[in-house]
Amino acid sequence: ELCPTIKNILLLDSEGKRIAVKYYSDDWPTNAAKEAFEKAVFTKTQKTNARTEAEITMFDNYIVVYKFVQDLHFFVTGGENENEIILATVLQGFFDAVGLLLRGTEDKKEALENLDLILLCLDEIVDGGIILETDANVIAGKVDSHSMDAGAPLSEQTITQALATAREHLTRSLLKIIFVPCFECDRTECILAADVVYIDVIAMLCFLDTICPAISLHPIKSI
Repeated sequence: ELCPTIKNILLLDSEGKRIAVKYYSDDWPTNAAKEAFEKAVFTKTQKTNARTEAEITMFDNYIVVYKFVQDLHFFVTGGENENEIILATVLQGFFDAVGLLLRGTEDKKEALENLDLILLCLDEIVDGGIILETDANVIAGKVDSHSMDAGAPLSEQTITQALATAREHLTRSLLKIIFVPCFECDRTECILAADVVYIDVIAMLCFLDTICPAISLHPIKSI
């Protein structure tokens, strides 16, 4: 027996416009087809009362489960032969996880300000249409761990987060300008802070050499 799969997960606003969407099927090959589906689903469900509990509808041979809160409309779509209870469980997990991540302030403004968390939430729930997790607490916990503050010590970050932090520091250094007064005239000369860049490059290479010894080319020794 095939495992249940998800066609898409949608988070729309009170006008049917996208906030966050993920498609896991080629049933909608173009962006125009996806937007048309979203508009049609929203139009079909907007007058229903799906705020106390999730509701289910059939639409174009798809099963759509949905639930609303404030100006956020949550949808999960599956094939016509999928189990409605499983789809509803996925929807509830997404709904509750977003509530946890937004700390109870579930509205469009807050959702847009935390869009990165919502997209990470979707990645934790479904991958390629396969359901990974439906427990809201587990989902929110994983998202929180992925979105750790970049200012945290490197020892408390994942490799990906630490690399992103190092890259940010390097970029800032590349853009940094030092203003040096010219003692031979009254002008102020601008020079690129090459020494600062050099130090940051060395720091990054040392970091890579520490966390990735298996792939390290030992760049420090060649400098």
